[in-house]
Amino acid sequence: MSEATKPMPKRRSVVQWSLVAGLMALVAIATLPSYVSGQWPWSADLPVPHIENVRELLKAPLEIDEWEPTFHQAVNIGGNRWSLAEYRRSDAAADETASFGLLLRPQMAGDQQPEVEWVDLRGAQSWQVDQRNTVRFTTAAAADSATVTTRYLRGVDERTTFAVMQWYAWPRGGHFAPGRWFWRDQAMQWRQRERLPWVAVSVLLPIEPVGDIRPHTETITAIAQAVQQELMSSIFNAD
Repeated sequence: MSEATKPMPKRRSVVQWSLVAGLMALVAIATLPSYVSGQWPWSADLPVPHIENVRELLKAPLEIDEWEPTFHQAVNIGGNRWSLAEYRRSDAAADETASFGLLLRPQMAGDQQPEVEWVDLRGAQSWQVDQRNTVRFTTAAAADSATVTTRYLRGVDERTTFAVMQWYAWPRGGHFAPGRWFWRDQAMQWRQRERLPWVAVSVLLPIEPVGDIRPHTETITAIAQAVQQELMSSIFNAD
């Protein structure tokens, strides 16, 4: 082969790579709407691990260490089914007034995504909402710890004031923003061909009328940690 013909394979390679890049761009453009919307062709058909356990949350209250459920009922909020439970300290020596409410919206179908749960709750409770903040915590179990970012706020209605902590729980984590679940769900579909299960969580801690939520941050965070840990151990990881 002459010296004049040696560069030709290199030029041909550049052209080939250009064609490949162009085809990849076309594929990306074609799939981008589905990627943004979350409606992949296989999304609805992929299995959701432990979804049967998640659905059971509507039938019985979540068992939480050191807390005893005193009431449980499935309720309709915003057209969706929620688990409503009330808890008191199980320790007889504890303050008898120590109690909190727990609202859980379990995922009911594989193609169901987190959407407007916090708006629905605010409307159903007729809350005036203020003192908004974010609180991040890590669950206590070292072997299976998870980091969760919650939204923390004060909800006031005509009769009661609550410190409220809200987030979407999933295996090994949680966040109050639906978009954080979305990206993890997409990654799980690509890697494992499964969907990421979720539960919307809202902890309601009664406080003094129109009181400041800051002194109650430690108490409600400890409750939230216990709720997340129980979801991970008994719901998301159950056989």
